[in-house]
Amino acid sequence: MAAVKPKAKKKAAPRKKAAASKKAAATRIDKGFIAALKTVEDMAIAQIGSARDPFGTGLVIIAEIRKVTMRIENEIEDDARALTEAYDSGPGMVGVGLGVF
Repeated sequence: MAAVKPKAKKKAAPRKKAAASKKAAATRIDKGFIAALKTVEDMAIAQIGSARDPFGTGLVIIAEIRKVTMRIENEIEDDARALTEAYDSGPGMVGVGLGVF
């Protein structure tokens, strides 16, 4: 009787990460933007280090950074609200976004 060799197991094919890579590409932040943020940080540290009143200067810098972040947050919220939520569009009228349906 002839010996029967067991069949070799096939290696599982790696899963395609197309959907994940598209999402990562869409949310990836530009390296230049990160470098610019680092430059702002370095400038703030240098300015605080050379100030007469480092604490007061730091508070003023923080306040300015918060203003910028609030403007960015408001822009993001406005864009999101316009596309996905019901929102007030005028007296007696409510606008309806796509997310409501």
